[in-house]
Amino acid sequence: MSTIQPSSAPGNSQEKRRRRLLIGVTVTLVVAAVIGILWWLLRGQYWTETNDAYVTGNITPVDSLSAGTIKQVLAENTEFVHAGQVLAILQGTHSQLAMEQAGAHLAATVRQVRQDFARVQTLQQSVQAKMAELQKLKMDLSRYQQSLPSGAVSRIRIENTQNEMTSAAAQVAEAQAMLRGAQAIVAGTTVYNNPLVQQAAAAFEKTDINWQRRLIRAPISGYIAQRSAYPGLKVHNGQPLFSVVPLNDLWVVANIKETAMRHIHPGQAVQLTSYYYGHQVHYHGTVLGLLPGAGSAFSILPPENATGNYIHIVERVPVRIAIPAQELAKHPLRPGLSMIAAVHWKPGHQHSVLQALTVTPKQGYETGIYRTELQHARQRAEAIIRQNL
Repeated sequence: MSTIQPSSAPGNSQEKRRRRLLIGVTVTLVVAAVIGILWWLLRGQYWTETNDAYVTGNITPVDSLSAGTIKQVLAENTEFVHAGQVLAILQGTHSQLAMEQAGAHLAATVRQVRQDFARVQTLQQSVQAKMAELQKLKMDLSRYQQSLPSGAVSRIRIENTQNEMTSAAAQVAEAQAMLRGAQAIVAGTTVYNNPLVQQAAAAFEKTDINWQRRLIRAPISGYIAQRSAYPGLKVHNGQPLFSVVPLNDLWVVANIKETAMRHIHPGQAVQLTSYYYGHQVHYHGTVLGLLPGAGSAFSILPPENATGNYIHIVERVPVRIAIPAQELAKHPLRPGLSMIAAVHWKPGHQHSVLQALTVTPKQGYETGIYRTELQHARQRAEAIIRQNL
């Protein structure tokens, strides 16, 4: 009678599965390691990445250019405004009264200068009259002296004429001195370019410009932020009331560790990823330049490593990175947003770190809202001068 041996097939099957699984995991790890090594050799080692990066731009403050009380606010946070648009209006009573007072002073100065011109003419006539009188006395004295031997004229008459000539000569000298003094005020000028009139006109133009600036305007186009203007608020000259942020001109500042800065040069390509949009959106930036110092060098309290206990901390150098305008228009950003910046570099010839690619654009760095202020003020000053000629 034969005995039946227990089958070992189930144990063998499990052992084979474990062996295949172990082999699969090993192969996968080896393949992943090979891929990782190849990626590092061919690509990964040429990238420097940091998440210490943020979006920044020009945040233009709008300050009050004159003192007064806010009468009306015409712009709100997040609102887009154009360059020259009125954001707030100050109560203009005091500035208007000052302008009217300066205008009255200018008118009075014009009339006074007109009198100075007329006085010169009067003194000229007076000098001519006194010189004619002196000439007449000289002729009389000559005749008297010729008639003295014949006894037709007494010696007393000659002496009196000589005294009269002395007095007339003094009067001529006095009139000539007064004429020179009057001519010093108006000589070589007209009423328009007389220094006294120009001085009064400049004072008027200053008050006129101050009156014009009761209208607080946006210096550039952009979005309103940090509004601190309210009706009835008394403001002083230079007090910030708004901020204007143009979102079409932004860039990224990436703070890269000093240990990786030897690879960073202007002109290198940068892949930018914003937490705002996630990893689905990438910006293709360019290194524009390196700030001339580590971040700690520009802090309010810079480090003093020569005093006290010294602890070495790896510093970071700010790097300016441009964002393409078309990508920024497609996916708008805001100043202050965090970014991940990966700088792609390759060994070989690099652009000098001392030759930044940064250029100053005209848009956003220039305002023309003050261009016509002086022109309008001078037109009003000239109108006052014409009215009082």
